[in-house]
Amino acid sequence: MRDQGDVLIYDSHFLYHLKQTVPVQVYDQTGAHVGIGHVARFNEHFVEIDNTLYNRLRFTFVSCPGY
Repeated sequence: MRDQGDVLIYDSHFLYHLKQTVPVQVYDQTGAHVGIGHVARFNEHFVEIDNTLYNRLRFTFVSCPGY
């Protein structure tokens, strides 16, 4: 299981969060928090979290189990 605060980088990280419905926090390039939610789908370029697409190169995704 991913720990609180772990950064999601690999497809396997996103797949785990998708299958286990573990919440993910999203941060922009300045480190500002922009959202939190559940991964709906992903590919090598984007992650969809609660009906919003995030570019994987422009945002940081952090595991937030227990939220």
